[in-house]
Amino acid sequence: MKERAEKIRAFILENIPNHPKDIVAVTADTFCVTRTTVHRHLNRLVRDRKVIKTGTTKRAVYCLSSSRNKVIDTRIERGLEEHEIWQKLRQDFTSLDKNVFDICEYGFTEIFNNAIDHSQGRHIRVKTEWSIDAVKLVIFDDGVGIFRKIKVALDLADERESILQLSKGKLTTDPKGHTGEGIFFTSRAFDKFYIQANGLSYCKLNVEDDWFIETRKERKEIGTGVSMEIAFDSKRNLRQIFDSYSNSESYKFDKTHILVELSKLEDEAYISRSQAKRVLFGLEKFRQVILDFKDVTTVGQGFVDEVFRVFKSKHPNLKIEFANANEDVKFMIERGASLPSGT
Repeated sequence: MKERAEKIRAFILENIPNHPKDIVAVTADTFCVTRTTVHRHLNRLVRDRKVIKTGTTKRAVYCLSSSRNKVIDTRIERGLEEHEIWQKLRQDFTSLDKNVFDICEYGFTEIFNNAIDHSQGRHIRVKTEWSIDAVKLVIFDDGVGIFRKIKVALDLADERESILQLSKGKLTTDPKGHTGEGIFFTSRAFDKFYIQANGLSYCKLNVEDDWFIETRKERKEIGTGVSMEIAFDSKRNLRQIFDSYSNSESYKFDKTHILVELSKLEDEAYISRSQAKRVLFGLEKFRQVILDFKDVTTVGQGFVDEVFRVFKSKHPNLKIEFANANEDVKFMIERGASLPSGT
């Protein structure tokens, strides 16, 4: 019995490359067993990480785990186009549900194009990593590093501040050629999104609705690495993500959600007007802003006054809301700005 089971699984592994969509029928016919029996062996191979299954039951596609993990190295030179590289990977993604495929295609082309146009590097490396239930796209370049590039372009005091500005959206060092929307929406489309550069790591975990910054020990790392991961059964949808940050009438990207904690440099408290100005930088481009005070324990009067009175008076058409404020923070905001309760 054990020997027969091993023969069936060996047959599956040998024949999957030529029968990714009908391996169940081919195996059942070859060994005169039921489809249920074949599925049991396939599930074992999936658990053992030897086989990857994508698609629904009726549209299931199987492949060897090693066959989909790819590495592509390319030089950054005139004429390099992101869609040409995507075409080399596209077939591996076609068995995914359309919403997941669309997110992968969008995220890959946006991030690869950023590496071409902004990295000031010479090479780009692309990796795909397929697991039992998710796919990860990783794009590296050997340029100056995205956080340093933003710091210099905007004349910021600290590279950590670059992460705050990047997270707002509509930030680009090339306004004539780019909208600054690509990273914003890509970071919200995937389940997990990481950027590593210049000794810093920015992470957006959408499943847990969490964001954080880490300082990496190795500060001599070259270039920028972006990692994007999404589960095969994800229900995330690009259209819904676009709509949640767009005007219902004009469909323009005019709403942003900012984690106030990202504005803190090292061990600062949220008390000064200068810190508030970091948060407010560039927000005049939007019509609605949600300031998320998650993990912020206290704010000072100067911070509140700069955000909710001074800036608001200069931009009366901009709606500023606040979310996830504890009782102390909510009290300071409402006391300093006479605002209604936050969301």
